[in-house]
Amino acid sequence: MTQLNVGVDLGAFTRRRFLKAGAAAGLAAAGASLPLGAHAQSRLNVGYMKIGDLSPFFLAMDKAYFKDAGLDINLASMVGGAAIMPALASGSINIGWSNVISIYQGHLQGFDFRFVANGAVNKRGTNDVFGVCVAPDSPIQSAKDLAGRTVAVNTLRNIMHGATAHWIDSNGGDSSKVKWVEIPFPQMAPALVNKQVDAYGGVEPFITVPVGNKQARLLGRQLGAISPRLLIASYFGSEAWIAKNVELVKGFVAALNRGIDFHNANLDEAKATLAKHTGLKPDLFKDMPLPAFEKPLLEADLQPMLDVALRYKFVTRKFPVAEVISRHVKA
Repeated sequence: MTQLNVGVDLGAFTRRRFLKAGAAAGLAAAGASLPLGAHAQSRLNVGYMKIGDLSPFFLAMDKAYFKDAGLDINLASMVGGAAIMPALASGSINIGWSNVISIYQGHLQGFDFRFVANGAVNKRGTNDVFGVCVAPDSPIQSAKDLAGRTVAVNTLRNIMHGATAHWIDSNGGDSSKVKWVEIPFPQMAPALVNKQVDAYGGVEPFITVPVGNKQARLLGRQLGAISPRLLIASYFGSEAWIAKNVELVKGFVAALNRGIDFHNANLDEAKATLAKHTGLKPDLFKDMPLPAFEKPLLEADLQPMLDVALRYKFVTRKFPVAEVISRHVKA
């Protein structure tokens, strides 16, 4: 399988330009512009991230499940949705990984982005992968104590911002009294140590690792305060491209589902595979929580974060979550 390291330098296509382009491009143009849709081939260009949320995907690669499905997976290692979504809209990749709020925002901007499979599911108490961290010696002991403080999230007006604001407001605090700043996940713990921020909202491994290194103290887990279970992120494509490549996408989903089954039956091996693909030490995964992985993509799992996005005005209107699930690959 070919490896591409794309990063963020896809021309000058910033996140702001990307969202503005959606309104002008329109629904049909986003899908019709994908050049790879015209080829009857088994190759899929996939934009992904080196994180624990993609355990079934990594297993499907290593166990040759994609190959068994007749697929040649061309990998594009990317830094996040800010790069993945424009790359997919431009045709550089066919399938990408994104959190749900980014997909909701793209949908309302006119892009025909659709989820094709289930991804990372957060379950309260057992599979909580977001966290609010403060310095070990910080006087902050509760959500209420964050009033007037500086709190970092990776992207403003997106899933981590919404989840952290909701946790504050649900636990006696007031998120409107917080100063929010953007800092990439890997730089959050150092910013805490250097007292540039008072707290941050992060995702694993940027919770377990700094807590273990005495750089941070876990204050709370955000997602369980929203719902007992919800979808964090998953695999998506352009509905126009999917319509032309239904069998390819079904093969991708079938291989991914085999990866889900293997992960759930062989957790120790799954964690070893994660260490290999993320570059993290195997010992770090011993006590690190991971998302839950299940095969059915449920509308009920998509609704909680849409409600959060609406509450904090990260999206402009409510819509049926079925609109962001591909009608071509529904079970």
